[in-house]
Amino acid sequence: MTTPLRTVASTAGWGLFLTSSWTWCIGMWLPLVLMTQYGWPGFWLFAIPNVLGCAGMGYLIRSRRQSETLVARHRGPMRWFSVATIAYQLFFLAFIFGARGWMPGVLDGTLPGLLVPLLAFAIALAASWLPWKAWPWLGSLVFLATMGSWVATGDGFSAAIGSSGTEPELELWPLAPIIILGFIACPWLDPTFHRARQMAPSRHAFGVFGICFFAVLLFVATYFRFYSFEARDLVLPFLFYQATFTVSAHLREIRLLEAKDGWGSTSLLSIISLLGVAIGFLIWLTCCFDIARTWLDDTYLRFLGLYGLVFPAWILAFMLGNARRNILTISLLIIGLLIAMPMAELGMIHDTRWWLLPPVIVVMATATIISVIGEDRSSA
Repeated sequence: MTTPLRTVASTAGWGLFLTSSWTWCIGMWLPLVLMTQYGWPGFWLFAIPNVLGCAGMGYLIRSRRQSETLVARHRGPMRWFSVATIAYQLFFLAFIFGARGWMPGVLDGTLPGLLVPLLAFAIALAASWLPWKAWPWLGSLVFLATMGSWVATGDGFSAAIGSSGTEPELELWPLAPIIILGFIACPWLDPTFHRARQMAPSRHAFGVFGICFFAVLLFVATYFRFYSFEARDLVLPFLFYQATFTVSAHLREIRLLEAKDGWGSTSLLSIISLLGVAIGFLIWLTCCFDIARTWLDDTYLRFLGLYGLVFPAWILAFMLGNARRNILTISLLIIGLLIAMPMAELGMIHDTRWWLLPPVIVVMATATIISVIGEDRSSA
């Protein structure tokens, strides 16, 4: 293979790696929730800032060296970002596979809610030791399998998706700030994004990612209410292998980023990530189906608070804001989040969506204050 072709192939491969590593249980499920509540406008609110914000991160980081500097300075938070992400994927697998009706004819009752995520974790742990040259190929295979699933379903967009949904259209607007903030900020703390930026020969890997990830989201839109038709036999494996790939990529990053300032050993952080299995399975185990579904739905949404508020607060204050980390600035961050999170709970689960506006304002104001009073003038 000539050098230009090798460059193009490597760029495309790392773009597809990123597509597969970023296809989380958020992208595989939240669009369905938003389309149920708001129709196609909910999908577009999710897709546009997601694709543009994530792809834009790769172009805004000017060089591999800049990415390496950010990783070196924020190694600990990045590893915990991966811990949370692994736990979220495992919780989601317990959620989806944890009761009869989701997997008819496979295993009865709640047992799949334990076995399926543990199997995914075991496969992911083994795959995390693959050499770097294998990862673009593996990410490409996962993406091709996803597109193959789309073709095999033989199904277009559901007629049930309209221009509106079950919730008042006006309440879509207060969702926008927290969604946009999360998708613009979180890629900066995601170590797999930095890995792709450092390994890809061109920033255009993020352009490949944007196009291909949008295609994945369109596939997600086709299985709206998937449990009501036969295509679930293709969708359920997609949810499993895709979540497994994401878990594997983040398990590898937890291990590779271990250092004195890594905020915990690899073994400890990997074990903590298994809490996602425990949360999902125990809800199925202790509750009847209807109550469990409600609790699982609410817990799924609570996880989103990490990516809409908690991680963006850190990124805005200490990564993009370049503030020093000390007792004062960390305390201010915690206080801001303690004020913001209860309001986010009200807005996301218990009350009107308009409660989601104040938490975003609080987080951004807190990050701004921290950036001003804690500016680190010693670092570039």
